[in-house]
Amino acid sequence: MKFGILMHKNTQNIGDDIQSFAAANLLPSVDYFLDRETLDTFKTEDGKPVATVMSAWYMWSKWNWPPSKYIVPLYVGMHWADHQLAQQDGSPIKTEFLTGIGGEYLNAYGPIGCRDLFTYNTFKDIGIDSYFSGCITLTLPKMPIKKPEQEYICIVDIGKDLIDHARELLKGTGIAVKVVKHYKDYRNSDATWEERKKAVTDLLTVYQNAKCVITRRLHCALPCLAMDVPVLLINSRKPAATSRFEPYFDWIHNCKREAFLDDSCGYDIANPPPNNGKHIETRNQLINTVKEFVEKYKDADGSCDDFNRLKYTDDEIMKWRHDTMKSVMYDWLMYTRNDFHTIKKLNAQLEKSNARFKKDHAEVSKEINTLKSKIKTLKAEKSELEAEKLKLESEKSQLENKKTELEAANSRYVKILNCRPVKTTIKLRNAFVNDNKKIKL
Repeated sequence: MKFGILMHKNTQNIGDDIQSFAAANLLPSVDYFLDRETLDTFKTEDGKPVATVMSAWYMWSKWNWPPSKYIVPLYVGMHWADHQLAQQDGSPIKTEFLTGIGGEYLNAYGPIGCRDLFTYNTFKDIGIDSYFSGCITLTLPKMPIKKPEQEYICIVDIGKDLIDHARELLKGTGIAVKVVKHYKDYRNSDATWEERKKAVTDLLTVYQNAKCVITRRLHCALPCLAMDVPVLLINSRKPAATSRFEPYFDWIHNCKREAFLDDSCGYDIANPPPNNGKHIETRNQLINTVKEFVEKYKDADGSCDDFNRLKYTDDEIMKWRHDTMKSVMYDWLMYTRNDFHTIKKLNAQLEKSNARFKKDHAEVSKEINTLKSKIKTLKAEKSELEAEKLKLESEKSQLENKKTELEAANSRYVKILNCRPVKTTIKLRNAFVNDNKKIKL
């Protein structure tokens, strides 16, 4: 039997290709590349089935389930995503396609190896036979080890503040900082698998020869574990999205971004500690699972019907898919209708609020205009009072000048009256006149 791997043809994340590369590395050959988003329509040229390692993130396309009967699957490293839980764009469609025929399909090829505990627990809850297998990238081999011209650490897809802090920590050590992105846009690309594989191996070789790697990316951290490269995982994810990282937080040195910035995480990037090795048992089991799958099917031959464990006709599967689609679309319509009514109510409330605001605004504007008029009047009155004040101050100054003149004259008269000859003359005069005409001394 021929072998195949999954690819996300239009990915923007090289982590998807790292998964494909890891799966390809465990197979004797890769004869088919299956597009992850069109699994239901896959068909081989010769009509023979293809043994395929089905390690991937599901389900972005909700309508491509179950996969084609031309696929003999090995489900390991499977992640099922509830986009709402991860606070990402999605639809209200949850596990509907993993029940009914969709669930029967998984159980027919079970047990299903789950990449994380969230997927494992979800499958268990809906009756799918599953176990924790770990991610297929844990099986990666080491890349060529080359002594770099200058020692370096890799920083992958974390913020500028953390990059700057890492550079500050490495001052004077001679260790460089190499900034790497996992963004790889294949949306409008016709790149061959060989070209994409080279991009993967080039990137993994950079990680392999780093003193350590600091990242928030799971598909950077797990390959580093596999290649025995010291790695620090920055846990900056939203709480719901961290479900993809369980149980890997126990396997990888990790810290919150705040702890890295304030140096409380205890990880020395200049002398990084080795990884704790908790992944090795899972890695070995995963490699053995794929090897057993290869041994089982490498010499197998037969038609699709010989290996197909889901005994439904194409018409039955199409009807189930149609009915499931119709059901979830109706639910989606109800969600949308409820949202529409909610929006309508909110718009009515908004209109009332706007009308009330306009009324209140008009009243306030009127009060403001009245206050402005009063202020204008008060300013005019203030100007008049200040003018009156200036006039009074001027008159006061004049009176004070007059007072000074009178006081000076009075002082002169007092001096004259106190003169002895004048006093004698006044006394003589007073002696010859009536009392009411006497001059007081």
